[in-house]
Amino acid sequence: MKKRGAPSWLLAWSTSPEWRTISRAQARKNLAAWKAAPRCGAHARSTGESCRNPVKAGFKRCRLHGATPKGKAWHVSAAAATPEKTERKVRDRIRAAEKRARRLAKMSPEELAAHRQWQRTHKPGGAAAREQARAERKQNAEFRKMIAAPRPTPTGEAAALECQIAALRVELDARRRDDQKPIGAFA
Repeated sequence: MKKRGAPSWLLAWSTSPEWRTISRAQARKNLAAWKAAPRCGAHARSTGESCRNPVKAGFKRCRLHGATPKGKAWHVSAAAATPEKTERKVRDRIRAAEKRARRLAKMSPEELAAHRQWQRTHKPGGAAAREQARAERKQNAEFRKMIAAPRPTPTGEAAALECQIAALRVELDARRRDDQKPIGAFA
């Protein structure tokens, strides 16, 4: 039967006296740091004793007693960007905006119109959203074209139909007036 488990030569270091000495020293160091760490001072309602859990870095309370920021600070990384990095990011954005403004200022009106049209048609997003926007633009263009077209002049047949419709509406109104007359004992 084949022997299972790690070979003894792999376990040699972890079972040596030197390793045990180093591990004990590191464990003592970790425990000392943990004991020296600041503790949460929140009091329990039932017992009145302090919580004594380690506080989160940069806070005065533990994760259970208010170490979570409220409002706009919610979910902001504790390791936020340094002020220098934030300033560099703002400077880069300003520089890019100025470069874009210079490029647009050099364009002719036709180039600028083409560029604006390209921007409208190439917005970021999924393929389905772009396809829907494209279909809407096409429908809107067809609708504007239809509205701008002059209305056709009515033909003789259309005029005859309009007269028939008007006569039928007059007859319908007369019948409605007759239907509204009270009948029987209520007359």
